[in-house]
Amino acid sequence: MSVTVESGVNSTTAELAGQKVCDIRVMLRQPLNIDPAARIVVNGEAGPSEYVAQDGDTIEFVKASGQKGDRQ
Repeated sequence: MSVTVESGVNSTTAELAGQKVCDIRVMLRQPLNIDPAARIVVNGEAGPSEYVAQDGDTIEFVKASGQKGDRQ
């Protein structure tokens, strides 16, 4: 029951099916350098932190890109 978790250039595949995304974030925060403010994407769509991972899911923690210049 493998789940792929990605954060920027870091990724891992592990036996995480059945666990909530919020728990996966805490567990892999340091190894994958997950930003606490990163939004959750599950299988290409925005997902809630309470989502329970299923076998074959891809969970991404996406950090917003920085902005340059003066926006008026």
